Amino acid sequence: NSGVFINPADYDSENNILYANKVKFNGSQTNRIIEIDEDGDISTINLNTNSNVYFSAVKLSPYFDSNERNLFLGTQSGKLYKIINIGNSNTVQNIGSDLFPTGNISSIDIGYNEDHILVTFSNYGISSVWYTYNGGENWQEKEGNLPDMPIRWGIFNPNDNNFVLLATEIGVWETSNLLSDNTNWL
Repeated sequence: NSGVFINPADYDSENNILYANKVKFNGSQTNRIIEIDEDGDISTINLNTNSNVYFSAVKLSPYFDSNERNLFLGTQSGKLYKIINIGNSNTVQNIGSDLFPTGNISSIDIGYNEDHILVTFSNYGISSVWYTYNGGENWQEKEGNLPDMPIRWGIFNPNDNNFVLLATEIGVWETSNLLSDNTNWL
């Protein structure tokens, strides 16, 4: 009795835990995600995001130690949060930008480390690709020459963050110069 029809989630393969949105379309279950462990036990994690819309993107950081895992959450209203030490202290940081559009965050990807983050939006009429190299302190719009279309997913090349692939409303796009001032998409 929670979540949305196509519910965003991410899997922690080290600990066999699935993290997923718990907030419903109507706003009930606000500030919550669910945690499902390898035995199928479900628990609720209450967060202090001050957001009453559902989490539209969930990304577990690939960088962790045995004591701490960080989770990134994007909302349908353009907010981006970093949850430090998920399942334990659950410290919430708003790492989004006032420059972000009020739109649906469709994906979050982590690059070389947690300072390099790619965020995409899936709405028409807005800037849909954003990048930070310093953990959200400063964000750069990377729309470049893309047509006005929803971006469904974005991923870094794990060997070189200058290379990015986007899954869009009208096909797959790539760039080999994300880090330049004038990003060009093909």
